[in-house]
Parts: sequence; structure tokens; C-alpha cells
Amino acid sequence: MFSTSRFVRAAQAGAVLAVVLGLGLVAEARDPEDVFRGQIITSAKRIPTKASSKAAYISALKRQKTGRFYENKSTKSWKVYYTAFFRKPLNSLEVTVKIYDLSGGGKHMLTAFEQYMDKRGARSITSNVTLNRDDFGVNKNLMMTVESNGAILSATRFAILGEGEHYTGQVNFSEEEASKGTDD
Repeated sequence: MFSTSRFVRAAQAGAVLAVVLGLGLVAEARDPEDVFRGQIITSAKRIPTKASSKAAYISALKRQKTGRFYENKSTKSWKVYYTAFFRKPLNSLEVTVKIYDLSGGGKHMLTAFEQYMDKRGARSITSNVTLNRDDFGVNKNLMMTVESNGAILSATRFAILGEGEHYTGQVNFSEEEASKGTDD
């Protein structure tokens, strides 16, 4: 025969188990587009486009997400893979990706380029961009936005890091340049 306290504990344990199982089902049912709505996931590695389940895909994106990119010294560039999740389904076939420099305290646009969708109603786009040292500098804090008709659909911030220029403080003039300076 059950005592009242045993019965209560058994009921509580059952309730806890039901809640845990229920949360697992809710997590499984969540779409990546809802979890990452309005965000851009950036990665140094190619971003997967599918997984065994929604939860596995969400978990893979969370593991791969990075906000710091280190320069490829041989190419003097950074390759940034990204997946942008829109705030709402896109009613267009085109988005504009913009990259801003936030390093100087302001917001200075460095580049903008178009990306095209396969169909209307899309909720995300996966692509990549290569940022060259000559165009973007080094050790910069950047912001990426994905926009459509002037409305920001998603955004993120990240840093491009590398070795800065080394200056010795010495200036070397040619003999011609040196003689010009003394003749004036």
C-alpha cells in the first residue's frame, strides 16, 4: 500500500519527467529560422546546410559560430562563411549584404553586394565572402547586415584579426631626395 508521501513523490517525479520529455519535444520542433531569427551566424568553416534533425542543425550552428577571424597570411585575407536568418519571410528574390567598419567609433560602410534567392518566402541564406587586407585593413571590428528594400533582416558583429604593420621609425631617403631637402 502506498503512503501519501510516496504517492506525492512519485507524482512529482512523473511530472518532472513529463516536463523534461515535453521540453525535448519542443526543442526538436523549433525551426532554426525561429531560434536564430534576425541573426547572422558567422564561421571560419563551411556552414552545413542540413543535418539529421532540426535540433542537430541548431546545435551544429551554435558550435560553429565565431566572432573572431584570423588572417590567412599567404592570401592576406579572411574567408567568412555565414548564414543569415531573416526576421520574417522574404518577399523578394534579392538581398543586399553590407559590411561596416565599427573600429573608429562610428559606422563606416566598407562594401555592399547583392545576393539572390531561389524563391520568394525564403527565411535564410547561406553564403561566404572573402575580405582582402588591402580593402578592409587589419584588426577591425565589423558589422554585417542583410537588408531588403532598406529594411535590416539580420545582423551580426565580428572581428578580423591579423598582424599589423611593423614600423621602425626610421626614414630612408634616396640621395636625390636628401639633396633636394638641403637645396631649398
